[in-house]
Amino acid sequence: MVAYLEAFADRFGLREHIRLRSPVTSARPLDDGGWEVQAGDGAPKRYSSVLVATGYNSAPCYPQLPGSFEGLELHTHDYRTPEPFAGRDTIVIGLGCSAAELACEVRQTARTTTIAARSGSWVIPRRLGPMPLDWIDTRAGGRLRWSWRRRMLEPLVRLAAGDPRANGLPEPTGRMGDKPLTISDDFVDAVRAGEIAVTGPVTRLAGDRVVLADGSEIPADAILYGTGYRMEFPFLPSELEKPDHRLSPLYRGVAHPRAPGLFFVGLVMALGALIPVFEVQANWVAEVIAGRLVLPSEEVMVRSIARDQEVRRRDFDPRWGIMWDRRGYIRSLEAEARQARRSPGPPRRADAETVR
Repeated sequence: MVAYLEAFADRFGLREHIRLRSPVTSARPLDDGGWEVQAGDGAPKRYSSVLVATGYNSAPCYPQLPGSFEGLELHTHDYRTPEPFAGRDTIVIGLGCSAAELACEVRQTARTTTIAARSGSWVIPRRLGPMPLDWIDTRAGGRLRWSWRRRMLEPLVRLAAGDPRANGLPEPTGRMGDKPLTISDDFVDAVRAGEIAVTGPVTRLAGDRVVLADGSEIPADAILYGTGYRMEFPFLPSELEKPDHRLSPLYRGVAHPRAPGLFFVGLVMALGALIPVFEVQANWVAEVIAGRLVLPSEEVMVRSIARDQEVRRRDFDPRWGIMWDRRGYIRSLEAEARQARRSPGPPRRADAETVR
């Protein structure tokens, strides 16, 4: 993946426009339009637009657990290899994708490996025999409503992954696809084989042990936190409403309605590959910056944001406010950008309807 991204940068001559080791400390709107950006040790510079592409996995989130711990503590964000866990009784807190995948790696060197989870998750492999489980994630399949695709996929997921309780896992909470799936080819087999134990949540740290919700204690000298992330934008004005995992106050999930020239690329969760999502977001922003696509008024954007939120609350868990139907989202932005490029005459106004 790194090689692909580097080749992409070279193919389009992007490296000369990239300034490394220049953290942005301030980006503020100017009264007469545009933005003033302070980056690194240089003087502030003026720009017409600011694209925030720090993503939603930039700031690791740790649970607030009482007590103290004497062993190794590491977030999955900082994980590189399983060697630091060699010979240790390791607790992996969480049951998301990173927690499950890294528990499978850690078990190869750890003395014991235990997953401690607050709730169940849909844990699925990538394939059912020779067939990829995302076989319906195509342009044609994306024409179906997400509720219909969910009904088609859930039996396949259960067939591929088996019954969670029979596998030693807690029953998933919510509908399949309400939140990001836990995808791992090895995790369920490792649990079945007894190589990874599964318990309820950790409620307290106790030196060389952790205390679980049922009051029991298990030995631990390493904790790997697979407890997710929070969004942080410390360089933006404090009074500006900012996105978080529960709420995305952005038009089309990209443009800030109350801060002209401010765009966010990469704040979309979806079931499936995300690079195509980020690419279509970037193309859409490019059409706006180039003046070929004109944003509607703030009032219209705010109404559109509210309608999109209602659709996503219907289709996904409301606690995951940046989840979108990937195919419908791509199709909508793609169509607007394509029409803007092809339309002669005056700039085209962005469609104010709900993303379809």
